[in-house]
Amino acid sequence: MSGPLNHPGHLSHLKIFEFALGSFGVGLVFSLANTYFIYFVTDIALVPAGIMAIVFTCTRIFDFCCTPVIAGFIQNGRFKAGKYRSWILYLVPITAFFTVFCFTKISGNSYLVALFYAIMYLIAYGLLDKPGAAQRGLMTRMAHNDAERMKLTARTAQFEQVGNITFSLICLPLVALLGRGSEARGFQLVAIIFAAASLICYFATAHAGKDYDIYYDEKNRAEAESSSDTMSAKDCARAILRNPPLLCSMLIELFRYIAFMIYVSTMAYYFKWVLKDMAALTTVMTACTAVCFASSLIAPWLGEKLGKKNASILAMGLFAIGLLIPRFFFEGNIWIYAICICLGYFGSALQVCVGIVMYSKDADYYQWKTGIKAHGFIMSIYVWPVEIGIALSTIIIGIVLSAIHYDATATALTASQITGVKNLVLLIPGLLYVVATVIAAMHPLSEKKIAEIHQDMKSRGMSIAADASFEEV
Repeated sequence: MSGPLNHPGHLSHLKIFEFALGSFGVGLVFSLANTYFIYFVTDIALVPAGIMAIVFTCTRIFDFCCTPVIAGFIQNGRFKAGKYRSWILYLVPITAFFTVFCFTKISGNSYLVALFYAIMYLIAYGLLDKPGAAQRGLMTRMAHNDAERMKLTARTAQFEQVGNITFSLICLPLVALLGRGSEARGFQLVAIIFAAASLICYFATAHAGKDYDIYYDEKNRAEAESSSDTMSAKDCARAILRNPPLLCSMLIELFRYIAFMIYVSTMAYYFKWVLKDMAALTTVMTACTAVCFASSLIAPWLGEKLGKKNASILAMGLFAIGLLIPRFFFEGNIWIYAICICLGYFGSALQVCVGIVMYSKDADYYQWKTGIKAHGFIMSIYVWPVEIGIALSTIIIGIVLSAIHYDATATALTASQITGVKNLVLLIPGLLYVVATVIAAMHPLSEKKIAEIHQDMKSRGMSIAADASFEEV
C-alpha cells in the first residue's frame, strides 16, 4: 500500500487547473438540475406537484442517510485504480448516464412516473457528490501545505462558478436550438451534452491526481485491511462524535446551508412582492455570481492573512449582515439590497474555500488525538450537513408559507403576508447565519492551535496530510 514511488514536486498551475476542471462539469450538471429539473418533471412530464414533493422528499431522506455509509466506503476503499480516483472513474460514467434519464420524458401513472424521476435523480445527483467527496479526499494527498490546499479549493470553486455562468449563457438557447419546438427533446439533448462534459472534466481531475493517490493490489491488500487508516462503523462514528472541531465545522455548514437554501429558494418572492421588479432578479444574481468568482480568486490570500478560522467568521458574518440590513433598513431600495446581497455572496464563496480546508484540519486534529488517519472519511462527510440543510430548508419554507397563508394566484398580499415574506427571505436566514458566525467563533482550531498540533505530530513522527507525505501508514 503506497503512493507513487517518486514524490511529485509542488503543484504547478497546470496541475491545479486540471484538478479543478471536474468542478466546471459539476457546475453545468448541477445548475441544470437545480434550475430546470423540477420544471421538467411538473411542466413537461406533467407530474402533479404534490405527488412529486412526497416522492422526492422520501428519496432525499434516503440519500442523506446513505452519505455517512458512502463516506466510510471511501475511507476504507481498496482499489487498484486508487483509493480516491476509483470513485471518480467508476461513478461518474454512471451519474452521466442517468443524468440523461432525468431529462427524458416518459408518461404513465403519476406516482410511477414520479418514482421514476426520483430514482433517476437519486442515482444521477445523489451519487454525483460522492466523486466530489473523493476529490476533496484526494486534495489532502496532493497539497504539500495549506497554501496549496487553499489554491486547490479556490480553483475548484472558481471553475464551478464558471460552469454556472456558462450554463446561464447557453442552456436555454441550446434547448431552443436543439429542441426545434420541443422542450422535451431540447432538454434531453442538452442533458446529453452536459453529462458528456462532466464525464470528460471529471476524468481530467482523476488524471491530475494519478501520481498522488494510494494504490492497492492483491499482494498488499491483506496488509491494507489492518492498516491504521482502516475504520469500522464505530470508528467512523467516533471520528465525528469525539472530534469537537469537526462537530463545529459540520454545524457551521448545516446552519449555512439551511440559511442559504431558504434564501435562494424564496428570493423570487421578495423581488415580486417587495421590490416589485422580477426583471431585476437576473441582473442581481449575475452580479452575485461575478462577486462569487472574485471572492474565490482572493480567498487563498484572505485565508493566509486572516487565518482559516477568522476567514470563516468573516464569511458567515458578511452574509448575516447582507441579509439583515435590507430587512430592517432601506426596505424596498433595490440598490442597497443588491449591494448587501453581493456582500453576502462574497462571504459565501469565501466559506466554500476555507470550509473545506478546515475539515482537513479537523482530520489532522483527530489523527493527532487518536493516531487514526480518517482524512478520507472526514473529507467525504463534508456533504452530509449540506444534504441535511437542504432538506430542512424545504420543510421550513413550507411551514412559513403555510403559516402566512401564501396564495400564488393572489393579485396582492396583505401587510402581514408581506411581512411574512420579508421574514422568510431575509430575517430567518439572516439569523441562521448569525448562529453560524457564533459557532465559527467558537471553533477550537485557531492558527496557533493548528501550528502546535502539527509541530507535535512532527515531533512524534506522525505524517501530516498537509505535507503530502507518502509514507506508508
